[in-house]
Amino acid sequence: MDHPDQLPFVAPDVDLELAAATDIGPGTGADATPVAPPAARPSFQASAGIQGRQFAEQCDTLLTHLGYELHGRRVLPEVGVEIDQEAVGPAGTVVWFEYKGSVQGSRPGLRRTDTMKKAIANGALLRALPDPSPYVVITSHLPEAGSGAAMLTAAQELRYLADVVCLYDPAATARLKRW
Repeated sequence: MDHPDQLPFVAPDVDLELAAATDIGPGTGADATPVAPPAARPSFQASAGIQGRQFAEQCDTLLTHLGYELHGRRVLPEVGVEIDQEAVGPAGTVVWFEYKGSVQGSRPGLRRTDTMKKAIANGALLRALPDPSPYVVITSHLPEAGSGAAMLTAAQELRYLADVVCLYDPAATARLKRW
């Protein structure tokens, strides 16, 4: 079926009442192939979770390719922040990465101001630690203008974010080699 709300096609010469009464007809009988119900479409949040995991895999692949040793998620309970990936860079520096990306939606990556605010808040909280590692956000999309761009500029000036890298920009990803 093309759409989950469509009914299955039934040949016009099949008498449905007769088929039901005698257990014959489409999808019935001992030799019939069972017909599975149509798959439900994933919810927006389920779809976002799938895309988030796919984006994280792309980020991990890039970091590994650049020579990072990945250590996985890290929770820093003293400031209430969870890091998506703690990694040791090619130069031996421990770097904390936050992944913010997807490929669908009207405002993916850091184009949503609430997503931008969460990344900035995490960066500000991490600065409260005695010796924080560089905190780098890898995103699928940067804000182009407006509030999001202004927030990003301010956060970088305050050094809450060591860098913000667009995964799909080779010049930006090359900056990851410095750590």
